[in-house]
Order: sequence, then C-alpha cells, then structure tokens
Amino acid sequence: MVGVIPGGDIFADEVMNAIGSNFNDTAQMIFNADYIGFDSRLTNSTTPNLKNVKYSTFTTDDADVNFGFFYEAASDLYATPDLSGVTEYVIIEATSLSSPINTNDCKSIELSAGKWLIYCTTGTDAVHRAQIIKTLFNGASGKINSFTSVTSVKTSHANDVGKQAHNGYAHTSTNTNGTYTGTFVNTATNTNCSSWSNCTVGPYGDFATWEIPSGTVRNGGNTDELGIDTTGDELDNPATCQCEEDGNVSGDNNSSTFAIILCVGDITWVNAGTLSSYSNIDFYTDYSIPIMTAADTLTNEGAYTSTLIFKDTIVSTDNAIPVINSTIDATSSQVISVSADGGSNYTDVNNAEIARPTAGTALWRKIVITRTDLSKEDIVTEQAVKYEFY
Repeated sequence: MVGVIPGGDIFADEVMNAIGSNFNDTAQMIFNADYIGFDSRLTNSTTPNLKNVKYSTFTTDDADVNFGFFYEAASDLYATPDLSGVTEYVIIEATSLSSPINTNDCKSIELSAGKWLIYCTTGTDAVHRAQIIKTLFNGASGKINSFTSVTSVKTSHANDVGKQAHNGYAHTSTNTNGTYTGTFVNTATNTNCSSWSNCTVGPYGDFATWEIPSGTVRNGGNTDELGIDTTGDELDNPATCQCEEDGNVSGDNNSSTFAIILCVGDITWVNAGTLSSYSNIDFYTDYSIPIMTAADTLTNEGAYTSTLIFKDTIVSTDNAIPVINSTIDATSSQVISVSADGGSNYTDVNNAEIARPTAGTALWRKIVITRTDLSKEDIVTEQAVKYEFY
C-alpha cells in the first residue's frame, strides 16, 4: 500500500512501519523515564516536550473504558482475572456502580457497558453462592444498592431463579421479648426457599432464634450463618418464618436476629410481644430490584473478552502509530485498533505500525484481549501513540 504526502512524494507502509519501530524504542525510554521520574527542564517543567505523542504508564487508573480487567495499583498494570473456578455468579445490569465490590471474598468486574459480574473467590460452590447473596442483600447497605437503576439480576444458581430477596430483623433490650413472624404469600410454587441468618445474644440475654417454618429452629444463640452453606435448610413452600427474641431483666441482655430470605413472592410480617425494634426489607418493592432470572454461561455473558480504551482530544489527524506493551498468553489473542473520530470508526493495526484511521479530533486506542482459558492472566502495562506524521 502507498500514499501521497503533501508535495507529491510517494511513501510506502514499510517506511512508516520502520518509523514505528523507532517510535517503539523511543516509547520504551519514555515509559522508563516516567516510572523513575522525569528530571528534564526542557519545558521548564518535569515533563518532556513531546511532539504529537500521548502515553501512559498506568501509575493511575487512567483507562477511559475498562471492561474485564482489574487495575492493579501496586504494579501499575491492567490484568484479566482468573475466573476458571467460577461456577456460582450473579450478573447485574444497571446504569452505574458507585465503586467496585471487593468484600466477603466477592468481587465485581464490569463485562460491558452497564453489565457487571459478581463472583466469589474462596470456598465451595455453596459458600460462593452464600457469600454473593450476603454481599448483595445484607440490609439496606447491601451492595445491590450500590448500583443505580438496576434492570436485571441474573443468577447461575437454578434454585434462585424466580426468587426475590427479603430481610427480617428483630431486637430486644431490657426485659423485652417477642416474635416477628413472616407469612409467605406464595405457598404453591415457592420451592427451594433459602435463608441465612445471624443470631446474637448478650451475656444476660436469654435467646435469639431464626425459625423457618415458625417453630423449627434453624439458627440460635450467638451464631452467624450469613455467607455459609445452609443448603440443608432449603424448604419447599414454607408457610411462615420467624425471628424470636428474649431479653433478661438486667445487664447486657440485648438479643437480635437478622435473616436474608430468597423466595417466590412477598412476605407479610407481624410483630407480637414487646420487641424493642423490628423491621423488614423487600428488595423488589422497597428498592425496585428485579426478580432474579437465569444467567447464561460465562462465555455467552462476555467474560472471555476484555477491553481497554484510552481517549485523547487532539487538533486533527488521519495517521497514527500506537505502541502497546502487554503480556498475552499463547491461548489468548490481542487486537489493537485506533480511532481518530472518537470511536465512530476503528482501524485494526499491528503493534508499532502505521494506522490511517478516518480523520478526526478524538484519538482513541483500543486493546481487546480474547481468552480461551479463563485461568490465564493477560496483562497490559503501558500504552503510547504518536500521530500526525504528515
């Protein structure tokens, strides 16, 4: 392929790619200098006076778009996560997430615009599921409420399809006691109803229990079963559930029960006795969280593809040479592309070779890595682009 530069001289891609090879070497020196700190005063500052060059060494999380990568601040890089053991997961589609989830051994990663994978990294599959549910639906501060405008909650666990999440809570203090009883509205198709609970009793308290159905104790005393395997407690079509509390007459007699319930339909709650406080949450009604549907495979949900985009505004260009430093496993593939018109058109290009994208004033670099093995870690460590050669 040939082109024409102003003045009528002819040049070939081979010539520009040779220039690209030189820029690749120059970019490595720029990256190294950026890591150790520029000491040049050529522009009366601590940054070099580079002509038509944009670059980043990822000393901050500066990707404008990040799908499927974790940013590792300690190493200044973007890496794909090991998802090889992930069989229990939730996919959430929403407008935004206030901050990434990293708690209870659970993490979130954005797979595509407005679509997040929530998964757990420690324990058995049953524990993975329990930790995800605990993380998302642990009261009003549950991480499901860190999302804005949730439109879909998809689960890989077949028993949770069609379910919605509820919380029940009851508390006693000095010389109070009582029950907080929930009645399931659906007692026909509420199969595999699941629950997890946390019961606490002060030194002078008598007891705190979680019962499902009412009268059948599933948890009692000072026991936190949130985030653990409670599959043995799953029931078909229970009629009721109950938090039961008893506080003593003196001393530290506080007792409380908190429960997370996944069921089909609503639960109506009634207080009886002299409980100090009680409350419930129906995430579907109170927070507009959709009923859970079935998630597809990780492949079909997009977990095998990871994308980084870096955006810069420039005066104008229709030619550029990108340099991307990355370490890609032999089982993975990488595609580098450049857009000069703000992502409307992309031109695929080999690393450190000339790209002639559609002319524009917004120079974007895109790196797409596709894995065939989710256990492999692919990393991107630096990026640069030189533009408007002619």
